Formats: sequence, structure tokens, C-alpha cells
Amino acid sequence: MAIPRRLPALAHRDFRNFIFGSFVSNVGSSVQMWAVSWHVYHLTHSSFMVGLVAGIRILPLIIFSMLGGVVADRYDRRIILIITQSIMALIALSISICTLSGFTSVWILILLVTLNVVPVSFNNPARQSVMTTLVPKNEFPNAASINGIQWRLSEVLGPGLAGLLIGLPMGPEKGLTLCYALNAISFSAMIYAVWIMPRRPIERTQDRMTFPMMVQLIQEGLQFVWRKPVLKGTMIVDFWATLLSGAEALLPAFAAILKLGPEGYGILAASSGLGALLAASTMAWLPPIRKQGKWVLGMIALYGLFTVLFGLSPNLSTAVLFLAATGAADMVSTVLRQTIRQLVTPDEVRGRMSATSMIFNAAGPRLGDLEAGITAKLFGERIAIVSGGIGCLIVSLFFAFKAKELAAYEHDPLPEAAA
Repeated sequence: MAIPRRLPALAHRDFRNFIFGSFVSNVGSSVQMWAVSWHVYHLTHSSFMVGLVAGIRILPLIIFSMLGGVVADRYDRRIILIITQSIMALIALSISICTLSGFTSVWILILLVTLNVVPVSFNNPARQSVMTTLVPKNEFPNAASINGIQWRLSEVLGPGLAGLLIGLPMGPEKGLTLCYALNAISFSAMIYAVWIMPRRPIERTQDRMTFPMMVQLIQEGLQFVWRKPVLKGTMIVDFWATLLSGAEALLPAFAAILKLGPEGYGILAASSGLGALLAASTMAWLPPIRKQGKWVLGMIALYGLFTVLFGLSPNLSTAVLFLAATGAADMVSTVLRQTIRQLVTPDEVRGRMSATSMIFNAAGPRLGDLEAGITAKLFGERIAIVSGGIGCLIVSLFFAFKAKELAAYEHDPLPEAAA
């Protein structure tokens, strides 16, 4: 049959369950993320405050992510996922209760959203490391593309659902309450998928964890990444591109510029995910891309170009078109970067590599939101978006000439799995 041949990763039951659980959980998280942005802008009417909510999470992310990578390399990743998903569900429920009771200010939101960074820092390295164990190595590029499909589909549905719920006749407060409650419930799908997954012991020493040992393990993980020019290049180029061109914090204000209501805001926020979904679906169906390094840098350049065009958009239609194009370019780059990282990293250090990657992946957009908010406060939202896109174009050109190992990278075709 065509589907198993084109999508071989779906032949594995544990991977299918993992993808479905991830999808449901990610939809809820996407609903909450966009609801929080709208909530903060609704309370403050300030793009700077929306960016601050994103940027303030960087410090705890850096502090806890490397510890999360060490934990993922030494302990049962299933248990880590169950615990962290449960904690995130409780935090989402707390935000929902606070909103329903009227006990919500921008600082309460900042506190709870920042607190959520702690379980996220332990969840993500374990989550990324688990996925690589669910399919044979030769099928991982296909698995990464399928994971990209569910991730981006959640980014299409999440903002749309958030916009619909916030725009309900019952009023935005009750709509926001439903957004946060939906996220709390959504974690149950991931918890169940991981619960029924068979335990896969990881190789580790039986030495008792001490603080000096933890520091040594973190140092080893950082040294591993730094000694691999391709690994280091994929992380640094992504950081600078998203730092300069991140515009998510400006979408509530941009929706107001275009005179859109909550529903229009939801459409605008979903556009990037829609483009990324189409790109991920195409990548999953087609043969693997060759000359991966050149494609990564080319897609980052396109991401910057389409960001500039989005910033110049005069209406919803053109804004949706160019945001979808940014999502498509980002998706191709993301899948290729994720595949490169996982294929060049041995399992015993994969959690720490994933944690390091997560710091770069999360810090770039979050600091980018803060930078965009500051620039918008000084010069306006359109100038903030356009200048960021130009900066991203410059970054791609710089790395094309300076990061020669990344630009020249191409992994050999992976062997077919035995029948």
C-alpha cells in the first residue's frame, strides 16, 4: 500500500500513540499560548507587555533545561513525561480557576506562565529523546516529518479555537477560562499514550547523582554540542533568525491595526501553522531532501523575506498569505535541523543535546518577542516586523558564508529497514 510505504513510521504502534497524544496535548497548549497573548493585550493594550510575558521566561528556561537534559539521560523518560505533563495540567487548571473567579492580573498570568517553564524544561528533552526510540533510525526523518505535521496542525487548530472561544457571546473572560480548562484536559491524552508505552531502559551508570556529577554531565553535554560544528550551527542560526524576526507578540496589536476582532485574530494566528502543516505534509510524503545544510539556510532566508512582506500587508488576506509562507519555510528548516541533530547524536547524550537545543529554540523566539515589543513601543508594529525580517535575511547570508560545515552538510541516504 502507498501509505505505509510513504509513511513507514506510522507502522509502529507506540509511535502512533505518541503522535496522537502529542497532537491533543499540543492543541491545548497552542490554545493556551494564544489565549495568554490575547489576555495580556486585553488587560494592558501593550505589545511590550505581551513580549515581556514571553521574554521573562528565558532565565528559568536556561536554569532548568540543562538539568532536564541530565535527568532525561539518566532516568525513565516515561515517568518524567507523566510527572511533567501532570504538573502542566495543574498549572493550566490554576490559570482557568483564577480567570473564572476574576482573580487575574497581568502579574498573576506572568507568575503562572513563568512557573510553567519548570516542568516544560524537564518535559521537552525527555519528549524529544523518547521519539527517537520509537522507530528505526532509517525511518526517523519520516517520523520527524509526521511529528511536524501534528505539531503544525495543532498550531492551526489552537489559535482558531482560542479565537472562537474568546469571541463567544458569554464574554471574553469565560471564553478565556474555557481556553485554559481545555489545555488542562488535553494533557490526559499524552499521559495515557506514555502510560501504555513499554518501558525502554536507557544505558546509564548506577552511581548516585551528586551536584558535582550533575555539573560534570551538563558540561559534557555542552562540550559535545560545541565540538560538533554542524550541531552548533543549526542551533545558533536558528537562535539569531528567530530573535530578530519573531513577531508572535505583535499579532494582537497587528490584528487591531487591521481592525480584526477575536475571530480575525485567531485566523491570523493560525496562518503560520497552516503553511507549516502543508510543508510538513509534503515533506512526509516526498523522498527525503538532499543537501540538507543548504536547504536549512535557504529556508531561513525565505522566512525573513516573507516576514518583511507580512509586515507590509495592507489587509487580512495578504497577511494570512505571507504568514502561511513564513510557517512553510520555518517548517522545512525545523524538520531538517531536528533530523540533523538526532542523527549525529548518540542516545547516551541525546537528552542533554535536546536540552541545549531547546534553550536555543525557545530563547530565540521568546527574546525575539521581547525585542519586537520594545521595537514596536519605540517605532510601531510594522517597523518592528519589517526590520526583523531584514535582520533574518542578513543572518542567513552571514551563515551561508561563515558556517561552511553547516552549508555543506548532507547525510548519506539511510539504509532501508530489514523486512
